[in-house]
Amino acid sequence: MPRIIPFICLLLSAWGLAAPPSWARDCIGLVPAGTSSYWAELEAGARRTAEDLQLQLYTRGPAHEGSVEVQLQLIDHVLAHGCKALIIAPAGDAIDARIVALRAEGIPTVYVDRSVAGEGAYALVATDNFLAGQLARQQLAERLGRGGRVGVLRLRPGLQSTEERERGFLLAAQSAGLQVVFDTYLGDDRQRIVGALSEQLPRLDGLFSPNGSGSRATLAALRQLGKAGQVDFVGFDGGEPLFGALREGQIQALLLQQPQAMGDHAVRLVQRALSGERAITRLQLLLEPRVMTARDLAETAAPAQPW
Repeated sequence: MPRIIPFICLLLSAWGLAAPPSWARDCIGLVPAGTSSYWAELEAGARRTAEDLQLQLYTRGPAHEGSVEVQLQLIDHVLAHGCKALIIAPAGDAIDARIVALRAEGIPTVYVDRSVAGEGAYALVATDNFLAGQLARQQLAERLGRGGRVGVLRLRPGLQSTEERERGFLLAAQSAGLQVVFDTYLGDDRQRIVGALSEQLPRLDGLFSPNGSGSRATLAALRQLGKAGQVDFVGFDGGEPLFGALREGQIQALLLQQPQAMGDHAVRLVQRALSGERAITRLQLLLEPRVMTARDLAETAAPAQPW
């Protein structure tokens, strides 16, 4: 036995040098805005890059999107886990005050998908949402021509990402000669959308929905009313049933984001911050959205974004 014990100790020491335990790696906390497949894709991209960079990714997401209070609690969970940096899709402006305090403690933050007022974050990685709105307008303008009557089904006030899409669409619609005859916040409540569209559809030629859950709810509302395919509809994000509706001509175009690339870039920016690289102002990386039509879908065996 006296000869075996030193041998075991030697093996343990060698193992420790060859492969540091996971708890020894820097931990990055990820707080998404929800639990949909879009956020799962973003996490997958972040996790793959974290593994490549020998970082630990710890994720805590809210069950329902939109609560600043819940996100603040999740930030505390992430910090209690020992994470040294944060990636978050902020639900509201109040998040930035917490991020400013964390920065003072040496904990950098990267915002993903959307921004909020303030300069607390080290960087932002998001879709070019203003461009997405302009591209949506282009799709409807090509189909309807000048004078086409369109409606914008907004998600909710105060959400920077969808507000930028809506702003881009409305400004571009005006320059293209489209008439915006219906513009209101309906969220992603199917029955609320049914009630609004049952009154508005007779005077509408086209619809724009600026986010995934709202697009799915709008599609369901049009089907419930028996009007799917009778009005030109441009939505946001993909996955079923939106891809199916695109094939069937019930949706004319979808704007797709790059959530895995978003997660990948966010982790790389966090690593730069952890290494001590400073930024005078917030770094910003905007990813170009992709337009998907039925023809594009037919030419794509497996769409790159399956959320």
